[in-house]
Amino acid sequence: MKKRNRVHHLIDGEILTDADFERMADEFATRDFDLSKFTRLPGRPLMGKAVAEVVPVRIEPSIIKSIDRRAKKEGTTRSDIIRQAITNYLAS
Repeated sequence: MKKRNRVHHLIDGEILTDADFERMADEFATRDFDLSKFTRLPGRPLMGKAVAEVVPVRIEPSIIKSIDRRAKKEGTTRSDIIRQAITNYLAS
């Protein structure tokens, strides 16, 4: 099956073909980048010195309701309450 060379019209009026994209991809793949010029994009802040890991845990619905009430009362999140509880437990 022969691959069609599609044409892509960019907002600024520039026209690129699939061959143009292939050429740009090849150039990009072989280029060395100075990563020190890149900055972290805005998003969730780090919680410590490294990216946090998601840990699935099953919790009874009645406990979840208690956690949610506490979080609302303290103006925080369910996750923060659970992290605080684990931290306090491990510190004892």
